Amino acid sequence: MTSNKVSMPESLPEAQPEADSPGGFRTRVAREKRERMRQRLVQATVDAYLQAAPGTSPVIDDVVRVAGVSRGSFYKYFNSVDEIVVDVGQRLIDETLTSFDRIFKGLNDAGARAAAGPLLSLCHSAMDPRNVVFVSRVNLAQYLARDDLHGGSIVRRYLADARTSGALHFDSMAAAIDLTVGASRQAAMRILDDPRFDAAYIRELTGMVLMGLGMPPRSAQRAVKTAWDHFMLHAPELPWWRPVSAV
Repeated sequence: MTSNKVSMPESLPEAQPEADSPGGFRTRVAREKRERMRQRLVQATVDAYLQAAPGTSPVIDDVVRVAGVSRGSFYKYFNSVDEIVVDVGQRLIDETLTSFDRIFKGLNDAGARAAAGPLLSLCHSAMDPRNVVFVSRVNLAQYLARDDLHGGSIVRRYLADARTSGALHFDSMAAAIDLTVGASRQAAMRILDDPRFDAAYIRELTGMVLMGLGMPPRSAQRAVKTAWDHFMLHAPELPWWRPVSAV
């Protein structure tokens, strides 16, 4: 199923009030004005991508046209369109990972939780395929390896839990993340080219990832089924989920 809208993460929280001095008030108003313009340019970039012809990418002139501002205004906030695209992609990844953790942290099966990441990520790609455009511009392996990133800690924690439980067998966490991320990214690009919601493809690829991480084939099948059933039960809680006829 295709979508003509990219689900944007929630905007940044409003700035806290400062002291009621004239200088403090002016500073707060100026900061809020800058943030509104920044978000305007981010949303204009998203809209420009949605309006772009297949196989093309918008340039700065497209973004400023949609935003209704000058090129000079654009350069006050960003150096390039790609800078915005990466920023949007990172926020979309965080949104997906936060949804993943919320839905699956209560699942008492470490192997199934390891399967849940690719399942949810690929379903999100199929439901909102335009999101792939933004996420594909992010160096996911490098992004998830950051120690200060909540989303990265989620991925590492679930893989580590599955290894500790004996469900997965690997030595290098970096290699495990690269395998999972690499397969998921390539699958997401395939989904972008094929608008069908191919549930069988998503489940089989997830099983292959688990086997690549040392899980026996039958155990991988059970883990995928457990994760899929749990996901289908809770999927309507997700803001991007839409009922579809799976292939």
